[in-house]
Amino acid sequence: MARRRPNRSNPVAAGALLALGLGWALIQAGCASTPPAPQPVSPDAAAAHALLERRWEGFRDLRSLAEITVRRGDRVERLAGVLLLRAPASLRLEALSPFGTPVLVVAGDARALTVWEVLGERAYLFPASPDATRRWLGLALGPDELVAILSGHVLPIKDPLAVELQAADEMGPSLALRGAEAAQRIWFDPASGRARAAEWTGGANPARVVFADGATDSAPAGVTLTTPDGKLQVVVKYRAPRINIGFDAELLKLAVPERVRIQDFR
Repeated sequence: MARRRPNRSNPVAAGALLALGLGWALIQAGCASTPPAPQPVSPDAAAAHALLERRWEGFRDLRSLAEITVRRGDRVERLAGVLLLRAPASLRLEALSPFGTPVLVVAGDARALTVWEVLGERAYLFPASPDATRRWLGLALGPDELVAILSGHVLPIKDPLAVELQAADEMGPSLALRGAEAAQRIWFDPASGRARAAEWTGGANPARVVFADGATDSAPAGVTLTTPDGKLQVVVKYRAPRINIGFDAELLKLAVPERVRIQDFR
């Protein structure tokens, strides 16, 4: 009976195979981590994108009486008062009681947000972020996104991978933008660049906004923000809005009295 020889592997060959396998794995990992290249943008889509950006760049400030209704499930909160907006990311909302005294003051810019509950003598300080906006309004919007939306504008998502001009539907033409994590669609007036509606899908914070018609050279008559699950709705209605009047920037500042209990989350 023949004796079976022991199977001795060649250490040089085994090392070569291991190196080859590691090299292939690194190549595959490199390919997987490479972000997809942006797609070419048609001249019509580029022109629509530029039109939306010019419309936003022409906005400086807004001052208006505002009525805000926030619905979170079965809970409804109504606020009425004075809203100030200043591009690119500053705002102040002073909600008043029926007697004209402040009950809530919200003030923020690109660095921080202050929420002062006047009657409860409590104030909260947050770094400016989408999460800070979510805490008081319910939607995770950056400070510049919030100011843009409240003033009737929509900021196109940054560094889109694809930008396409969609044919007009019942709301008019729209610009569809696709990013690495989410997609955005903006309906607009092709003559003025005024936004009519927008929606965000595919990301962590899907939402839709619709602007009520107002004067062409003014703010919209109202803004309605909703989430697809129907759990949140924010309705803002303006009375006598005035834009680009150059109000004093000092009006945006908020000094919380020393007697107020402050929680600082910055």
